[in-house]
Amino acid sequence: MANTRDIKRRISSVNSIGHITKAMEMVAGAKLRRAQANVINSRPYTHHLAQLISRLQKTGLDNSNQLLEPGKGPGAYIVIAGQRGLSGAYNANTLRFAQGMVGSGQVITVGRKAKDFFVKSGQQIIGEYSLKYEAPTYADATNILKPLIDFFRDGIIGSLHLVYTEFLSVLNHRPTAVQLLPIIGLVDADDSGPYIYEPSPQEVLERLLPRYLTALVYQGLLEAKASEYGAQRTAMKSATDNASEMIEQLTLTYNRARQTAITQEILEVVNGAQALEG
Repeated sequence: MANTRDIKRRISSVNSIGHITKAMEMVAGAKLRRAQANVINSRPYTHHLAQLISRLQKTGLDNSNQLLEPGKGPGAYIVIAGQRGLSGAYNANTLRFAQGMVGSGQVITVGRKAKDFFVKSGQQIIGEYSLKYEAPTYADATNILKPLIDFFRDGIIGSLHLVYTEFLSVLNHRPTAVQLLPIIGLVDADDSGPYIYEPSPQEVLERLLPRYLTALVYQGLLEAKASEYGAQRTAMKSATDNASEMIEQLTLTYNRARQTAITQEILEVVNGAQALEG
């Protein structure tokens, strides 16, 4: 009977873990819906801002801006990863991809997992940030980017890249990298209709370039957070399913052990009765 008691204890333990993972799955699902909405709502803003800058560059104004010119110095990489685990292979995939991109460059980490990873690898970290809230804010992106723009203008870094996980769907996320500085690869904009810029096209461009870079970083933060919640939800659902399967197997083992014990007791009673009759 000791064996059946151990099995019942394991069933109770696995059942408790299953309740916890199910609750975590539901929480991650609720957070994912909000994060996914934030990603979808922010994408048009970034896209149209890039179109506006592209349209400004076609007006014949002086495009000489330091943020558009190649810089001197080593490359730097903003790497966005999770603040905690329990998200399957999300952090491992992102950081493995980032390590291949960074090489000997300098790193700015966002999230505890990114910091721990690059500290262990001996990479030069010139900045580290930890998001305090579940939903990243535009102010977070500003705080991350502002000193790096100054570094680029001062020649401390020669280029700046953003490494994050792009949110494609709940089950599909893809590590990706975007070059922030110098600014390249703006989307083409149609030239339909006349545009009047106040106070001047040049000044509008000067003000929009930092905003565009901040929007890209903000978009990366939102994409990474939505991907993290999607990975958490998937991991917790898998853990809950595994717990259910384990309970089924343990229950079957318990029933077999209990049946064996009952059969053994019956045999002992029968043998005892036969011994008394003899």
